Amino acid sequence: MITMKVTKEFGIIRLQNDASRPTRDTVIIEHALELSVNGHPGGTLLCTPQDLEALVYGHLFSQGIIAKRCDVLQFSLDESCAEVVVKPRPSHKVYGPCSAQVCLSVEGLFAAVKAFETESSLFQATGGVHSAALCRGTSERIFMEDIGRHNAVDKVFGKALLSDWDIGKTFLITSGRVSGQLITKALHTGLTTIISRSAPTDQAVETARRDNITLAGFARGRRVNIYSAPERLGITD
Repeated sequence: MITMKVTKEFGIIRLQNDASRPTRDTVIIEHALELSVNGHPGGTLLCTPQDLEALVYGHLFSQGIIAKRCDVLQFSLDESCAEVVVKPRPSHKVYGPCSAQVCLSVEGLFAAVKAFETESSLFQATGGVHSAALCRGTSERIFMEDIGRHNAVDKVFGKALLSDWDIGKTFLITSGRVSGQLITKALHTGLTTIISRSAPTDQAVETARRDNITLAGFARGRRVNIYSAPERLGITD
């Protein structure tokens, strides 16, 4: 297992009202991880240097490059590079419009968001990360943090894939804005429900409505906006 520092302290000057004083501030580390897929460059992931295996698996999964853990034939990882060999034609499919079974009550949603809000130790220390949680029911979750909102989501997808979770029976909570790209990630993984503490984009709403993904935004306290497929939360109005 690779263990790297994720924060660094700097001496700073803090201004408050009319006074200034020297102090220390904890800053999140930004790390570059080079990805190679089947011997070809797969891009650079700018990330928080923890849970890197989950990040790589989740990135490949949410991009539709793999569908199962066994689609990865070889995997090597060091601090700066991940090299993977995947099946040339993995057993991958993009899921079609999702069925509308109820998977979460409104009260369950509020409880899950409340627990999510208190879990981010790195955000509390630095203010510099996004968080994501993949929840199975209201008590079992995979929680990850990263400087990138999509990285945090990929990390929970990767950990779920490595743990043999059925992602179609889970829901996602994210701290970040929901873009159309995130809805596409959901379609690649079989995820049906996305809850964000932030806002969606128009492409996210339109794609979620087209493909029957439940999309909720501005989930804070006991308030939430539901943009698509409310019936999955037991709401029929």
